[in-house]
Amino acid sequence: MNSGAVCFTGRFQPFHKQHFEVVEAVSKDYAHIIIGITNPDLTQLSQHAESSHRHTDNANPFDFAARREIVLASLPDLPEVEIIPFDLETPKSWQVPTDTTFVIRIFSAWELSKQELFESNGFRTELLDPPAQKLSASSIRDQLMAGNTAWQEQVCPSAIEAILFAWNHCVTQSVGH
Repeated sequence: MNSGAVCFTGRFQPFHKQHFEVVEAVSKDYAHIIIGITNPDLTQLSQHAESSHRHTDNANPFDFAARREIVLASLPDLPEVEIIPFDLETPKSWQVPTDTTFVIRIFSAWELSKQELFESNGFRTELLDPPAQKLSASSIRDQLMAGNTAWQEQVCPSAIEAILFAWNHCVTQSVGH
Protein backbone atom coordinates (compact mmCIF):
# COMPACT_ATOMS: atom_id res chain seq x y z
CA MET A 1 0.00 0.00 0.00
CA ASN A 2 1.22 3.46 -0.91
CA SER A 3 1.88 5.56 2.19
CA GLY A 4 1.22 8.82 0.31
CA ALA A 5 -2.07 10.58 -0.17
CA VAL A 6 -4.39 10.37 -3.14
CA CYS A 7 -6.91 13.07 -3.99
CA PHE A 8 -10.01 12.68 -6.12
CA THR A 9 -11.63 15.99 -7.07
CA GLY A 10 -15.02 16.80 -8.48
CA ARG A 11 -18.13 18.89 -8.01
CA PHE A 12 -20.08 15.76 -7.01
CA GLN A 13 -23.47 17.26 -7.90
CA PRO A 14 -24.29 14.58 -6.71
CA PHE A 15 -21.72 11.89 -5.88
CA HIS A 16 -22.76 8.74 -7.80
CA LYS A 17 -21.70 5.12 -8.31
CA GLN A 18 -18.88 5.89 -10.75
CA HIS A 19 -17.40 8.35 -8.24
CA PHE A 20 -17.66 5.57 -5.66
CA GLU A 21 -15.81 3.20 -8.04
CA VAL A 22 -12.86 5.60 -8.18
CA VAL A 23 -12.66 5.86 -4.39
CA GLU A 24 -13.01 2.10 -4.04
CA ALA A 25 -10.21 1.53 -6.58
CA VAL A 26 -7.75 3.89 -4.88
CA SER A 27 -8.62 2.59 -1.40
CA LYS A 28 -6.76 -0.61 -2.28
CA ASP A 29 -3.53 1.28 -2.98
CA TYR A 30 -3.51 4.38 -0.77
CA ALA A 31 -3.67 4.77 2.99
CA HIS A 32 -4.77 8.42 2.87
CA ILE A 33 -7.72 9.27 0.61
CA ILE A 34 -8.78 12.89 0.15
CA ILE A 35 -11.95 13.89 -1.64
CA GLY A 36 -11.69 17.47 -2.87
CA ILE A 37 -15.08 19.02 -3.50
CA THR A 38 -14.61 21.62 -6.21
CA ASN A 39 -16.74 24.74 -6.56
CA PRO A 40 -16.99 24.79 -2.77
CA ASP A 41 -18.31 28.36 -2.73
CA LEU A 42 -21.32 28.53 -5.02
CA THR A 43 -21.16 32.33 -5.02
CA GLN A 44 -17.74 32.21 -6.72
CA LEU A 45 -18.35 30.07 -9.81
CA SER A 46 -16.18 30.64 -12.88
CA GLN A 47 -16.78 29.71 -16.50
CA HIS A 48 -14.19 27.48 -18.20
CA ALA A 49 -13.65 26.98 -21.90
CA GLU A 50 -13.35 23.21 -21.36
CA SER A 51 -16.70 22.89 -19.57
CA SER A 52 -19.76 24.82 -20.66
CA HIS A 53 -21.95 24.04 -17.65
CA ARG A 54 -19.91 23.62 -14.46
CA HIS A 55 -20.41 27.28 -13.48
CA THR A 56 -24.20 27.42 -13.90
CA ASP A 57 -26.70 27.48 -11.05
CA ASN A 58 -28.60 24.48 -12.46
CA ALA A 59 -25.40 22.41 -12.45
CA ASN A 60 -24.67 23.31 -8.81
CA PRO A 61 -27.79 22.80 -6.70
CA PHE A 62 -26.00 21.32 -3.68
CA ASP A 63 -23.80 23.45 -1.43
CA PHE A 64 -20.53 22.19 0.03
CA ALA A 65 -22.12 20.95 3.27
CA ALA A 66 -24.77 18.95 1.41
CA ARG A 67 -22.20 17.42 -0.93
CA ARG A 68 -19.99 16.51 2.03
CA GLU A 69 -22.94 14.71 3.66
CA ILE A 70 -23.79 12.90 0.41
CA VAL A 71 -20.17 11.74 -0.01
CA LEU A 72 -20.02 10.56 3.61
CA ALA A 73 -23.31 8.69 3.18
CA SER A 74 -21.94 7.08 0.00
CA LEU A 75 -18.83 5.81 1.79
CA PRO A 76 -20.03 4.26 5.08
CA ASP A 77 -17.26 1.64 4.96
CA LEU A 78 -14.50 4.23 4.42
CA PRO A 79 -14.85 6.54 7.41
CA GLU A 80 -11.18 7.54 7.22
CA VAL A 81 -11.69 9.43 3.95
CA GLU A 82 -10.91 13.12 4.33
CA ILE A 83 -13.32 15.50 2.59
CA ILE A 84 -12.12 19.03 1.91
CA PRO A 85 -13.23 22.10 -0.04
CA PHE A 86 -11.06 22.32 -3.14
CA ASP A 87 -10.91 25.53 -5.15
CA LEU A 88 -9.39 24.60 -8.51
CA GLU A 89 -8.93 28.31 -9.26
CA THR A 90 -6.51 28.84 -6.36
CA PRO A 91 -3.75 26.22 -6.22
CA LYS A 92 -2.14 27.98 -3.22
CA SER A 93 -5.29 27.14 -1.23
CA TRP A 94 -5.01 23.40 -1.84
CA GLN A 95 -4.65 21.74 1.53
CA VAL A 96 -3.10 18.48 0.45
CA PRO A 97 0.31 16.99 1.28
CA THR A 98 3.04 17.75 -1.25
CA ASP A 99 3.35 14.05 -2.11
CA THR A 100 -0.33 13.78 -3.08
CA THR A 101 -1.26 11.95 -6.26
CA PHE A 102 -4.39 13.18 -8.02
CA VAL A 103 -6.53 10.44 -9.54
CA ILE A 104 -8.47 11.30 -12.69
CA ARG A 105 -10.71 9.58 -15.20
CA ILE A 106 -10.41 11.32 -18.55
CA PHE A 107 -13.77 11.80 -20.28
CA SER A 108 -13.23 15.15 -21.97
CA ALA A 109 -11.05 18.22 -22.37
CA TRP A 110 -12.16 19.28 -18.88
CA GLU A 111 -10.41 16.36 -17.18
CA LEU A 112 -7.36 16.84 -19.39
CA SER A 113 -7.18 20.46 -18.21
CA LYS A 114 -7.35 19.27 -14.58
CA GLN A 115 -4.51 16.83 -15.23
CA GLU A 116 -2.43 19.66 -16.68
CA LEU A 117 -3.30 21.92 -13.73
CA PHE A 118 -2.25 19.35 -11.12
CA GLU A 119 0.96 18.44 -12.93
CA SER A 120 1.90 22.09 -13.55
CA ASN A 121 1.63 22.62 -9.80
CA GLY A 122 4.09 19.80 -9.10
CA PHE A 123 1.68 16.96 -8.32
CA ARG A 124 1.63 13.47 -9.75
CA THR A 125 -1.48 12.23 -11.49
CA GLU A 126 -2.81 8.72 -11.89
CA LEU A 127 -5.25 8.05 -14.70
CA LEU A 128 -7.96 5.45 -14.25
CA ASP A 129 -9.67 3.92 -17.23
CA PRO A 130 -13.10 5.40 -17.83
CA PRO A 131 -16.08 3.05 -17.77
CA ALA A 132 -17.65 1.94 -21.05
CA GLN A 133 -20.62 4.21 -20.38
CA LYS A 134 -20.36 7.37 -18.29
CA LEU A 135 -22.97 8.17 -15.66
CA SER A 136 -24.20 11.72 -15.84
CA ALA A 137 -24.77 13.81 -12.73
CA SER A 138 -26.70 16.18 -15.03
CA SER A 139 -29.07 13.34 -15.83
CA ILE A 140 -29.45 12.56 -12.12
CA ARG A 141 -30.33 16.21 -11.42
CA ASP A 142 -32.81 16.22 -14.32
CA GLN A 143 -34.48 13.10 -12.95
CA LEU A 144 -34.64 14.63 -9.47
CA MET A 145 -36.25 17.74 -10.92
CA ALA A 146 -38.81 15.65 -12.83
CA GLY A 147 -39.66 13.51 -9.80
CA ASN A 148 -38.36 10.42 -11.63
CA THR A 149 -36.86 7.93 -9.16
CA ALA A 150 -34.65 6.22 -11.78
CA TRP A 151 -31.71 8.30 -10.47
CA GLN A 152 -31.65 6.10 -7.37
CA GLU A 153 -30.08 3.28 -9.42
CA GLN A 154 -27.12 5.54 -10.25
CA VAL A 155 -26.13 6.46 -6.69
CA CYS A 156 -25.03 4.45 -3.69
CA PRO A 157 -28.14 3.16 -1.89
CA SER A 158 -26.73 4.46 1.40
CA ALA A 159 -26.79 8.02 -0.02
CA ILE A 160 -30.37 8.16 -1.32
CA GLU A 161 -31.76 9.68 1.87
CA ALA A 162 -29.00 12.31 2.04
CA ILE A 163 -29.56 13.25 -1.61
CA LEU A 164 -33.31 13.56 -1.13
CA PHE A 165 -32.82 15.67 1.99
CA ALA A 166 -30.37 17.97 0.19
CA TRP A 167 -32.59 18.16 -2.91
CA ASN A 168 -35.67 19.04 -0.86
CA HIS A 169 -33.63 21.74 0.89
CA CYS A 170 -32.58 23.14 -2.52
CA VAL A 171 -36.17 23.17 -3.74
CA THR A 172 -37.41 24.94 -0.59
CA GLN A 173 -34.64 27.51 -0.85
CA SER A 174 -35.46 28.32 -4.47
CA VAL A 175 -39.22 28.80 -3.95
CA GLY A 176 -40.08 32.42 -4.58
CA HIS A 177 -36.69 33.25 -6.16
